[in-house]
This record gives sequence, structure tokens and C-alpha cells, in this order.
Amino acid sequence: MDKIKKLTQVIQPLVDYPYHTRVHKLKTFNTSTLDCYVKRDDELSFGVSGSKLRKYLSLIPYLLNNKIDTTILMGSSHSNNILSLSQLLIENAIEPHLFLLGDKSHSLKGNLLLTRLFVPEKNIHWISRQEWPSVEAIAQDYGRRLSEKHTYLIAEGASVLPALPGALTLALDILQNEQLIAKQFDHIFIDAGTGLIAIATILAFSWLRRDVLAHVLLLAEEEASFLQRLESFKLGFEKLIGEKLAMDFLIGRIRFYRPTKAKAFGSTNPTIFKTISRIAQQEGFLTDPIYSAKLFIEVPIIIEKQKLSGKALIIHSGGGLSLMGFQQQLIKQIIS
Repeated sequence: MDKIKKLTQVIQPLVDYPYHTRVHKLKTFNTSTLDCYVKRDDELSFGVSGSKLRKYLSLIPYLLNNKIDTTILMGSSHSNNILSLSQLLIENAIEPHLFLLGDKSHSLKGNLLLTRLFVPEKNIHWISRQEWPSVEAIAQDYGRRLSEKHTYLIAEGASVLPALPGALTLALDILQNEQLIAKQFDHIFIDAGTGLIAIATILAFSWLRRDVLAHVLLLAEEEASFLQRLESFKLGFEKLIGEKLAMDFLIGRIRFYRPTKAKAFGSTNPTIFKTISRIAQQEGFLTDPIYSAKLFIEVPIIIEKQKLSGKALIIHSGGGLSLMGFQQQLIKQIIS
């Protein structure tokens, strides 16, 4: 059986919601040897953040099929995943309980403000930075005390095995984009927090034996952690697809990078907001300061340093709602 057809047949019964997004050529990222396109996963949804919706395509059906009525989520107070997933859980009558990094003194703005519109205070548990390394154990203990509930603990970033089929839809969607524009991409640029979307895409293209380089911008983890997670999800992918995957082919087509600006995860600086303003004016779409803007800063640097050629695709992972928390910084781009 054709591998693309097989992958489609494996994934389709496990996912819900539309997931196709368009690609279009960029105006300011091209060189004499490289044509650069953007994949507009920022257009997947307004309330649910971009590419993150892909993980929920299979995670929500899994929870429903297993009659889960209560979930425990972990993340920062301004997490895109916390805000996005909480909405879909409530829609499907699954109660979210949140374990958030920080304390009640956080000002109600940006993603936290929106999250609080969805989730009542009684369902929010604040964990100090000192306790955060033990957050999963704390959350598990809390879940055990909800004995009358059918509870599922969702790891930070929804990086869990039931989310893998949904995450694999990005690779399938890119293949459809290639057919529509009659071009094949040689390079894919993608940001990574917990990294499941990037991992799933790498696994799919490796299994399809696609000679494409995955340029991964690591925003929250080191390379060793990403590779460890990749190995774990590789086992899940092999079980899903019913075949072994050659690790040498897979590893040889990944290149890792760290941000050169605002290096700490969640941090920002004036360069980030200048980039957001420039891309809005030159390319006509919004990027967010935590993920996508950092990727769009690094891509031209990587292209220039490595003298890349061929066709490149930048995955715009969305996250636009987080801009609500940075209004003063954005105003400065207009009045400066």
C-alpha cells in the first residue's frame, strides 16, 4: 500500500475537526537560491492556538472514548496550551483542573485573563517555582483524591501519546500543500516548546523517506531532552503504523537551533516586538512574542549562514491571543 495512503487511513479515524491550512510565498525571506513559503497554521482557529489544535484532534476523541470527565493540566499562567485545551475540554463536558506555575498575584492580562474566563478559581492550583519540578507528582496525588471521577492527567504542552495522531496531521497537510502548489519543500522550519508537533512531523517524513531537512528552533528544552522525547514517540508511531522506523535516516535530517534573541523561554525584548511589527507591515500577518516571532527572527540568519537553496517552508504555529498580554510593547512600535 502507498505509504501516504496508509498514514492517512491510520490517522483519519482517530481525529476530529478540520485541519487543512494554506501555504503562500513570503516576500521578504527569499534569496537568489531559496524560495521561502509560510504555512498558516495561525488560521486554524481564533480561540485555540494554531498548530496546538492538531494535538487535540485525537486527544479529545481519546478522552471521550475513555469516558474521561475530569482532566488535570499543567503549565505556566500564560500558557497557550492551557488556554486552548481548556476551551475544548469544557465544550465536551470534561472539567479542567489547572496546576499553574506562580501564584495568585499574577495580573489578569493576556492568556491568564482569558483562561480565567473559562476556568473558575476553585479549579486553579498555584505551584511555586521551587515546587515546580515536582508538579507532576503533586498533580497525580491530587488526581488520586478525585476518586469518584474518571480523571486523566495531561502532561505539559499536551505532549501525550493520544495526541500523536492529531500531531501527525501537519505532515499530511504539508504533503497536500505540495500537491496544490506543485512544489516539494527541501527545508521545514518549526518552533518547539515540548516539541510534539515537530517530533510528529519528523517521524512522518522519516517513515515516508522524504529527503527534507527539519530545522527545529528549541525554545524550552535542550537537544538531549528533545531527542529523548523523540525516541519515546517513535515507539508510539511504530505501534500506530505497524512498522519499524530507521533512526539513522531520521536523525540525519534534523538540525537544532536556540534563539539568539530573548533566549530564555517566555522572555521577550524590543527586537521581538520590532519583528512582530515588521512582519505585520511587510508580510500581512501577526506573530506572537513567545514562539513564532522568534522563529521568524532566526530563519533568515540560518538561511544566510548555511547558504540554503531550494524550497523552504516556515510553520507559523499561531499563538496570536498571547499578544493581548503585551499591549504596551506593541504600542511602542506604533508611536516610536
